[in-house]
Amino acid sequence: MRVCYVSHEAVSKAGWGRYTVEVVSGVRKLGIEPVLVTADSGKDPALADVEHHPILPPVLTRRLETPRNLLTIPSLRRILQTCDAVHCIVELYAPVVAAALPQNMPFILSVFGTWAIRPLENPMQRLFFAPAFRRASKIVSISGFTRDWMAKLMKLPPTEILPGGVHPERFQKTIEADLPEWVGKEPVVLSVGAVKPRKGMHISIEAVALVREKIPNLHYAIAGNFNEMPDYTAALKKRITELNLNTQVHFLGQLPPYSTLVAWYQRSDVFLLPSVNQGSSFEGLGFVFLEAAAAGTPAIGTYNCGAMEAIVHEETGLLVPQNDPQATADALVRLLTDESLYKKMKAAAPHHAERLSWSNLACRLVQIYEDAAR
Repeated sequence: MRVCYVSHEAVSKAGWGRYTVEVVSGVRKLGIEPVLVTADSGKDPALADVEHHPILPPVLTRRLETPRNLLTIPSLRRILQTCDAVHCIVELYAPVVAAALPQNMPFILSVFGTWAIRPLENPMQRLFFAPAFRRASKIVSISGFTRDWMAKLMKLPPTEILPGGVHPERFQKTIEADLPEWVGKEPVVLSVGAVKPRKGMHISIEAVALVREKIPNLHYAIAGNFNEMPDYTAALKKRITELNLNTQVHFLGQLPPYSTLVAWYQRSDVFLLPSVNQGSSFEGLGFVFLEAAAAGTPAIGTYNCGAMEAIVHEETGLLVPQNDPQATADALVRLLTDESLYKKMKAAAPHHAERLSWSNLACRLVQIYEDAAR
């Protein structure tokens, strides 16, 4: 079966690109012949021999109705006519795919979070996006939260919640790395993600200050790009100084994903990411929660976002209200002091990650393609 994948990029950096590389790599092993249509001309080495057409305009820089978008439609239609199905991985390309779609071709649309919602809330963009979304044979939503928010804004075609993914085996093999001497000797809480308000690091810092009263030797490590929003990072550092946490909060920067970062996951006691919704910008799922689970590290996330799919409350971690440092602190204290609960979650987390693995996600996608083509 020949399937066209429409995405912004096919490079495993983050977000859409990472999802594209993992999905295409996975379905190839199951007999799917992929065809890539992207904006960026780069291609991950794992997809070096995959047919690739970098013909799309960049997302987030041009509106759908610009001439360049319209000129893309005939070229995309010619490519689609050589395929059996199309899987649009970037929500913002759905109108272009719908316009180029050959009659009766199965159209699978992945939706993740912010960019599935914003076009439906904008009256002008909705004119293009709502009909395009309805053209999908099936919508594959990364979380129930994303699906439910979309359902408030439009009548959805058949929709399946398919969260994922993670490579559990990469987080279960012990990784040796040169970590600070206090790792393994004193309690460590880890956050992974770009340092920006939606990730809730400002909530984490307030929570760590509260926890210090009961666990004075607690360390909080933040791994991620802290140059994306320098003003926010500066505000965090100022608050850290005000709270006298300079020796307990550590900015690690971006770490190699399958070496040093894995070691941090494995040797941290709790993973924490108290995500905060900002209008229609929210955590669609949070791959980092699945990575922590694969490493056997219990996690704390927030309600009312995709973390509710990534964390099984009271089984693999805890969920707390958004914007609530005290509830976050209470959850940290509970995980770090209740040995029985902690052991139960540490044992359950890898099994949860296995269920949401990239390989399982690829298997289900192939079934979806085949069902849609019948």
